[in-house]
Amino acid sequence: MGSVTIDFVARTDDPDVWRLVFVEEGPWEDIIAELQRVQDRLYDCIDAVMDGQLAARFPDTQGKTIIIRLDGYNLAESSIRDFWSAFSQGVMEIPDYAHALKESPHVKNFLFELNLDVIESGA
Repeated sequence: MGSVTIDFVARTDDPDVWRLVFVEEGPWEDIIAELQRVQDRLYDCIDAVMDGQLAARFPDTQGKTIIIRLDGYNLAESSIRDFWSAFSQGVMEIPDYAHALKESPHVKNFLFELNLDVIESGA
């Protein structure tokens, strides 16, 4: 799918819903730069789905609901939650994205999930 890196693509229990999982691991030294990188990655993913690149590679995703999930490990929880909330609530309200979603035969809808965890480093 072009320059988009998606760590996992999986069907959910509902055959009409697919999940794209991004994995990010911290800690991050420059949170602003890393959030910008994640945001760019998310926009690239949405573009790839709406343009049909995902469906070309995974035909069963054609016209389905796509969940974009971020699995984050050892990230600055407050910053990533604020970012994720703003992004997931606002991205489909951007006029170009709202129109593209309405017109795209490749995706029915987008949903967003965030999963954060802390991994203890071994001694």
